[in-house]
Amino acid sequence: MSEVTLEIPADSILMLPSEASFTGKSGRANVEVGRRGDAIVVRASCDSLQVRLEYYERQSASYREAYGQMRALYEEERERRSNPVRTFFTGFGIGIAITILTTIIIKNKVKYGN
Repeated sequence: MSEVTLEIPADSILMLPSEASFTGKSGRANVEVGRRGDAIVVRASCDSLQVRLEYYERQSASYREAYGQMRALYEEERERRSNPVRTFFTGFGIGIAITILTTIIIKNKVKYGN
């Protein structure tokens, strides 16, 4: 476990020029203490946390990309499929037309004896 401790007297921080800072590093841990205007700013980081964060950012980006591709594929498939009600009525109409034509042909064969 990496740990950084900075012991800085309060008056030293208040006398720092703007954008100057105290820094400390131990192993993978870093800390920076500085002054910005009337505020005291403390920044801390750890290399292993940064690596883990970058890993999760890459994973998240790849998941978002895969989700986008799957969504586009789904939308494309949905648009490509026909309306089932329309398909039913088209088939029903074609069935009626074939039945009428078959009936006419059979009646003509029986009537003329072909």
